[in-house]
Amino acid sequence: MIRTEIYIEDNLIDLLQDISTDFTYAIDDIRDFGSLNTSFSRTISIPATARNNKILGFAFELGMAQEHNIDLPNVNTNFTPSQAAKCEVYIDKIQIFKGVIRILEIVINNNVTQYQCAVFGELGGFITELGNKRLEDLDFSEYNHTYNVTEIEDSWDTINGSGYFYPLIDYGDVSSNKDDFSVSTFRPALYVKEYIDKIFEGTTYTLSCAFFDTTFFKTLIIPNNSQGIRGTNDRFILGTKTISQILLNSNTPTARTLDLPFDTTTLLNFTENAGKSIFTYTDSTKTIRTIASIAGTYQTDAASSITATLYIGGVSVQSFTQNTSSANNPFSFSFDYTGNIANTNQVRIEISVPVTANTYIVTISSASINLSQITSQVVDVAYNGVISINENLPKGIFQKDFFLSVCKMFNLYVYQDNLNEKQINIAPYIDFYSSAVTNSLDWSQKIDMGSTMSIKPMSQLNARYYSYKYTPDSDYFNDNYLKKYGQTYGDNLYDSEFDFVKDTATTQIIFAPSVLRLHTGQDKYHSEIYKLSNNNTNEDPMDSVIRILMAKKITGITSWHIKSDSGGGGSNLATLTSYGYAGHLDDPSSPTIDINFGVPKELQFPVTTYPTNNLFNTYHLPFILEITDIESKLLNCRVYLNELDIYNLDFSKYIWINGVLFRLNKVEGYNPMDFQTTQVNLLKVINTD
Repeated sequence: MIRTEIYIEDNLIDLLQDISTDFTYAIDDIRDFGSLNTSFSRTISIPATARNNKILGFAFELGMAQEHNIDLPNVNTNFTPSQAAKCEVYIDKIQIFKGVIRILEIVINNNVTQYQCAVFGELGGFITELGNKRLEDLDFSEYNHTYNVTEIEDSWDTINGSGYFYPLIDYGDVSSNKDDFSVSTFRPALYVKEYIDKIFEGTTYTLSCAFFDTTFFKTLIIPNNSQGIRGTNDRFILGTKTISQILLNSNTPTARTLDLPFDTTTLLNFTENAGKSIFTYTDSTKTIRTIASIAGTYQTDAASSITATLYIGGVSVQSFTQNTSSANNPFSFSFDYTGNIANTNQVRIEISVPVTANTYIVTISSASINLSQITSQVVDVAYNGVISINENLPKGIFQKDFFLSVCKMFNLYVYQDNLNEKQINIAPYIDFYSSAVTNSLDWSQKIDMGSTMSIKPMSQLNARYYSYKYTPDSDYFNDNYLKKYGQTYGDNLYDSEFDFVKDTATTQIIFAPSVLRLHTGQDKYHSEIYKLSNNNTNEDPMDSVIRILMAKKITGITSWHIKSDSGGGGSNLATLTSYGYAGHLDDPSSPTIDINFGVPKELQFPVTTYPTNNLFNTYHLPFILEITDIESKLLNCRVYLNELDIYNLDFSKYIWINGVLFRLNKVEGYNPMDFQTTQVNLLKVINTD
């Protein structure tokens, strides 16, 4: 009887015999400092039966060509070897592996065909799905808005990890006195949390991370890193509706036709009525494209229909009708119309039900409209122009590099959920081992005392020096600091004082540091990102390396002005006693948190006390102290593990072995058919606090 079951996208495959292959389970490879690994298997041979060929899309056929829909399960006629397919492996009905499967090669020998495959854990599948996607591939268009001081000021009041924030960052040539600043100083920054949320939304994986929901993490922003802010001269109407609303009701009122209202709108060359349902064009004739979508439910007492019609200039340019049965009917409409629009033309979307409907309730759950000029251009945005958020995202940054750099910053452990399909769990090292010692497991009786056991001081596997670094940048203050001190602003170098090696293990993130400044006689702390020329008298804006900062609204400062033009010498657009701060400290005047790795050797602002609660001390030092402690030991031994042990494998639980407490790092080469002990890698626990 075959004990093994393998499911690919929930389809049970044929096996002619039990698999005899090794599985490796890992949380982090501590010998490869700062790396993130995933569980995996050695090669699994799958026979080319009729059932398996169908499930794997007849991948062995040389002339096979078929379309692939990425939104559908990667199986049967939709299967492609270039994409990950969900896979689960069971032994005696107990799951021992969950992840994705990949065809390595197809072997045909004496007319016998076999698929040579391997399975990888959820993290490997997640990174594979990210592929070469970049940050600019993410869609933040829902945050397009009018560029003015109202939007700038309002952004300071809500710092919750979503939306946009306008920090005071001196990008060069924006102030004549370093007190008042041109409006062009202010550029929308997006939150790190929402970047990560959207990265996951673009995959088939879900995320669980309490750390990302903390107040601290929700203050982290990615500021603009280009020479200027970009907008479009093509978008005339951008409207969204996210608040559910009953639009038509046969009881009150009895109207069967109403124009669709939107909750929020951004307009250029349009005016709108009070209900945000009718938009009047105010410019010259242009060719436009209108894309709109509507979703909702239609309750009626009998078979009926519902119609949505797009009107431009009083003419029905596109109309859709959806037939409905009795009861509660979901509906959706999508418009895509190209044509001309003339001055004074009105744009509206009408929702209607027929006179035959006696009892009806139409509820709109969501809607959007995007009316834009066909000949679109990306331009430097002008005051009261429309900012295109997507055009202002950092360019050339891979999503996987962004995600891994955030993991490196906070020493995050990334691991798959044992129960929830395609769920990635994330926790800082300092929180990962949070279970009490009383919840630990005792493996003392599972140790194979007849096999070789290796006990090594951790330092033999690493280095003497541990370097934590931001990426250098060429702005004046970063460049000057690097030349002066031979290291990047905010870096940290830890000396383990281990005599036998001189190597340096380096953890570097993609972000550049941002030097914080306070000018004499001023009370607004801000970062400055520009180059200097002409004997250091001209401030030159620049494209910079991507940055990461903490946001906060600072109040109670001396009155200052946002000016109308470059250099800060124009007319006053606003007079303020607060500003949107962004820097490596949580509060520049009373700091308690620093997202530098170490204390800078030189500061551009006065400070009474400087926080030691930085990235290294808070998130990395506990791990470093444990692996470099004189009592630290890395134990490699063989342990008897059965399929139930593997199913319940939890790297966050401590392991007792002969009265000594360990952390489990890796289970290497587990073979469910071998009935032999398995190599495990454990680190002695020095401190459980």
